[in-house]
Amino acid sequence: MLESDEVLIRRPILTGHQQIEGLWFSFERFDEFERVRLIIDQWQSGASVYRFAEGDLVRFCQPVSVQCETLVGWPLVRQGRALCSALLDPEEMRSLPVGDLWLVRGSHVCALQLRDAMPLAPGHWIDVSGYTLLDTYDCRSTLPDPVLEPLVVSTDVREILGGGLGPVSPEREAVMQALLERQRNTPKKLSPKASTSAPADSGWTSTEKPTSTWLKLSVCFVVVAAVFWIGGHDNKQDLYKASASPVTTVWTEIGGLLMGTLISALLFTLLLIGVRKLLRRTPVQGKASQPSVQPPLASRAKPVQHKSAAWRRWLTRLTLHSRLSALYGRRQAAYMRRMLEMFENGDLEEALRHAIPLGSGQSVGEQEFGTPQRRQELVVNQHTGPTRSMMFEQDLESHLRQIYRHTFERLDREGRIEEAVFVLAELLKVRQESLDYLEKHGRHQQAADLALAWDMPAAVIVRLLCLADNWQRALLVARRDDAFADAVVMLQDRWPESADRLRLEWAESLTGKGLWLQAVDVIWSLPAERERAAQWLLNAEAAGGRLAVGALVKRAILLPDTLVAYGVWVEQLRDDPQRFTERAVLAETLLLHKNQTEALAWLTRATIHAIIADQACGRGRLTQSQLQTLVKMSKDKLLQADLPAKALARPSDLSLRSVDSTLELTAPVMGSRAILDAVPLDDSRYLLALGEAGALVIDAVGKTLFHFPVPAQAIVLAHSRQMALVLARRGDVWRISKLDMVNRTATGLGVQMLDVFAKSFDGSAWTIGRGHQLRVVDVDRGFENLWHVSDLPGRIVSMHDNAHGEFLWLVDPEQGSQLWHYRLPDRRLLSREPIPARIREDGYQLFSASSEVTEFWIKSEGQDDPILVLEQRGNRKGYHLPGCVEGFADDDPLRLFLFEHWLLIGYVVADQDTRWHFIHNSSDRLCATLQWPLHGVQVRCLGADWLLFDHQGRLSHINVDDASQRNLSLN
Repeated sequence: MLESDEVLIRRPILTGHQQIEGLWFSFERFDEFERVRLIIDQWQSGASVYRFAEGDLVRFCQPVSVQCETLVGWPLVRQGRALCSALLDPEEMRSLPVGDLWLVRGSHVCALQLRDAMPLAPGHWIDVSGYTLLDTYDCRSTLPDPVLEPLVVSTDVREILGGGLGPVSPEREAVMQALLERQRNTPKKLSPKASTSAPADSGWTSTEKPTSTWLKLSVCFVVVAAVFWIGGHDNKQDLYKASASPVTTVWTEIGGLLMGTLISALLFTLLLIGVRKLLRRTPVQGKASQPSVQPPLASRAKPVQHKSAAWRRWLTRLTLHSRLSALYGRRQAAYMRRMLEMFENGDLEEALRHAIPLGSGQSVGEQEFGTPQRRQELVVNQHTGPTRSMMFEQDLESHLRQIYRHTFERLDREGRIEEAVFVLAELLKVRQESLDYLEKHGRHQQAADLALAWDMPAAVIVRLLCLADNWQRALLVARRDDAFADAVVMLQDRWPESADRLRLEWAESLTGKGLWLQAVDVIWSLPAERERAAQWLLNAEAAGGRLAVGALVKRAILLPDTLVAYGVWVEQLRDDPQRFTERAVLAETLLLHKNQTEALAWLTRATIHAIIADQACGRGRLTQSQLQTLVKMSKDKLLQADLPAKALARPSDLSLRSVDSTLELTAPVMGSRAILDAVPLDDSRYLLALGEAGALVIDAVGKTLFHFPVPAQAIVLAHSRQMALVLARRGDVWRISKLDMVNRTATGLGVQMLDVFAKSFDGSAWTIGRGHQLRVVDVDRGFENLWHVSDLPGRIVSMHDNAHGEFLWLVDPEQGSQLWHYRLPDRRLLSREPIPARIREDGYQLFSASSEVTEFWIKSEGQDDPILVLEQRGNRKGYHLPGCVEGFADDDPLRLFLFEHWLLIGYVVADQDTRWHFIHNSSDRLCATLQWPLHGVQVRCLGADWLLFDHQGRLSHINVDDASQRNLSLN
């Protein structure tokens, strides 16, 4: 180092706005740790660092424009070939010694040479052990779009029962070919709305031309005219004999004949239109399917109430009490006579083809005006909804039932199983008896196929498929409908081996969903698998928290001999005053197993005193009766005698909706890592999505518990909160991984093309949507299709789900928007309603988490605060927004979240801060406000837990049940 004091520097420091190329941090002012922190803070790409004996030099790659007074270190500017801490004129520079760095201190100048310094590598100062380098994922290997074939479920007894029935006539093939050719040559136009004349649960839609409405009106007009021409008489029609009224005049006879002919022609035309509509039907109901290995599963029936057409009900009432009934009564009576003669003569082949099915208790009371026709083939009808029927006397129906029953018995004696099943299923409509009859004769696969076609209870289908040794399809149905439990019970007594195999598959399915303790219960009855169950208990104990407490109770019941090794852990749980939450969980778990008093006596006796102490301090959640039950389970006679009869104190209701005044909540301080998504876990833990940095599980104080090295931008949480899916967008696709919070493992599942997806799943079945298609896939089996709808009447633009249902917003440019509601867990379509039109041009429609479409707009009141107006199902409410900035409609700073019980409003105030209002829906009370120092806040709600987070590492957890707030900063 060279010093020069011969020249007086007139301006020894830099001031104002300058273009600097470096910074100097002196040893005299900053220690080593502080210098490291400042260098990293001021670092830019391409910079370099040198350490001298006097301090550290940071030399930038490009000049930086700064205000010198705001800098912590010494700013350095370029002076010739050197960096200098002052601006020098040419005369001052000529008098200085040669150097790469000139540091001006008063009248002295220190000249430093870079060759005397030691280069530093700041990259070595950063601890990257908490980060994992990710291999790039080749998104070109996207799974191909599933080919979802239209559902074709065979209901032909020939196909299901093996073709044991007699051949059909050759004329039938010619007729069918002609109909198919005509259908191919006819242009088709699909309609998204189901016709009212179709069965209520048929799952089909059809196009109804405007002319059909005029035909219906014409028929009604002609019927009314006929009544006036002929005159109403109360005629009782006998199906064996038809009586005619006496003719009074020639003109009346001629008029009646002409009117009857006209009515018959119109009715026949209407019948042809119905046949044409039948041929043009297209499926819309969801179909459960399986890739190319086997045919798709049958669709789940829609329990929609059938509403018959008003014109048909009116026509039925008119014809029942008029002479018009003779127009169709004679033909039906003649058909009945021919059919009964066939049964009496023993011609069963033709009799079965002419037989009229009996009602299944679902008739809508509408008259069938047509004449039955001979069957070209014996087909079991798949339709299970309301039907129309011929109305005849009750005695005749009983007579037919007796004939059909005798026919079945005769066919059974003769060993004609196929025809016997047809009589049971199609004529007598006793479908469960049909399945039992097939099972009796060892026709398990045929019975399973019929059960699938009829949409029988899922457990019945699973049992039959297991007996048919069709395990792949049985597991598909069981996983789709969660039918393991009932199916195991049905198999246990007569087929224990099949029941044990299904039980094992059930347990494996539960572990995949994160339900470890339930899986232990299921598999424990299999002695050969108890070692695996014991390992599952160890996994649950290692997870800690609520799951570990439940595993301890389960161990006390199933493995009491091993409980001694947990004595120290139980003592720590009992004596630690801060672990009252875990003791509360233990008390709740013990009460769930109160029938296991003997096995749980030791564990209850070891912790009951601490539980009572928590209750006395107001930290417990037990009632007096629950507390007495626990004392009895402990078998402590002295404690039972000393327990006061008066109930101990219980914490009062401190929920957010019951606060006396509005709570003023504060936001967390800024962190350093961006949070893209967050969900609450059990035991005050949180799962955070950090983008390419992976996913993180932290505790209540922000400490990292474990890290998943997979990219995560969005989180789908399992119902058990022990499993989760994380998604990361890669262009047009999403990369998906599954996280196991118990084993702390991450499994890559590949990539999928998605438009919308459910934010929760049961651990294996997950709902996804793209375009006009909605699918439920099994994430543990390569996204195998469990259920799908492939032809929705609109593109899916939004989706919400909760524990009870899934709600879709469908948009079609021509037909408009619709809101569909599927009920869970059976996933049956409950409703589909059109989206109401906007009330105001400046209004916005919100598809909220409350599964309703709400319109909102802002109303300004001059100098007063703006008012947010909400219109929902005809109810209009207004909420003041104090401090809301003007012009927000263009900048879109308004955030709105509407749930079943709460309304959350976020809007921008001064300095770009965001103010959040928590409003209780039923009372319209402003219960809490939260000021957030950033506009881009994300919100996630699960039950009573609200999480607010942003890209600056802030996370706030608000629980509305106890009005608590926990703020965390992620660094």
